[in-house]
Amino acid sequence: MKNIRIYQPGQFETGQSYQLDKAASNHLLKVLRLKHQQLFTLFNGEGGEFTASLEVSGKTAIAHIQTYSDINNTSALKIHLLQGISKGDRMDFAIQKSVELGVSKITPVVCERTVVNLKGERQDKKLQHWCSIATSACEQSGLNILPQIENISNLSQLIQSDTSNFKLLLDPLSATSFHTVKPTGNNVVILIGPEGGLSESEINLATQHGFTGVRLGPRILRTETAALTAISAAQLLWGDLK
Repeated sequence: MKNIRIYQPGQFETGQSYQLDKAASNHLLKVLRLKHQQLFTLFNGEGGEFTASLEVSGKTAIAHIQTYSDINNTSALKIHLLQGISKGDRMDFAIQKSVELGVSKITPVVCERTVVNLKGERQDKKLQHWCSIATSACEQSGLNILPQIENISNLSQLIQSDTSNFKLLLDPLSATSFHTVKPTGNNVVILIGPEGGLSESEINLATQHGFTGVRLGPRILRTETAALTAISAAQLLWGDLK
């Protein structure tokens, strides 16, 4: 049977019982249809995980904590993805798969060619939605530490304030191939443009502030494909896909 994993914020101890929130209870009881005393895995996003048995109390799930495992599937390569906001479900897809591949931080960025206008309440709801996608991706992939989903940032301001040492931007016109560069430590920043890519002025500004333009082969990739390819390449070259 598939290992059922549920995220729940809070501090847990073996031998104790905890009432799960509405979202977790609904997922266990209505979506997954777990029965009384079935086992599942509970994690709080801070590292490690717990084996728990289920108690069904009406519409509420109660977790009886049995054992703790100090499991850590987090990548030693800390990848910070700066993802140009794209429309439709492309951004959702990029966030979901990036988390599965082990990114530690994602910052949605507004670029010159971004066509999605997110402000006020709509922006807050979208950030909550992306956080939910990231959490679900952790549940599915076995990650026990939630990646950071940063607030939406303006690309030009972010570029000028970022102090990271090893920063890459994807540029299909670059003469530098991805595998010829190498981080000096275990931190990598990867910048991906939205639909239509980064503008020439954005590439020039990023280059002036320490970003290295790299290409991912001879083909032009969609923004969500470019993110997954770059992260996979980084993990293969320098991370836990070696």
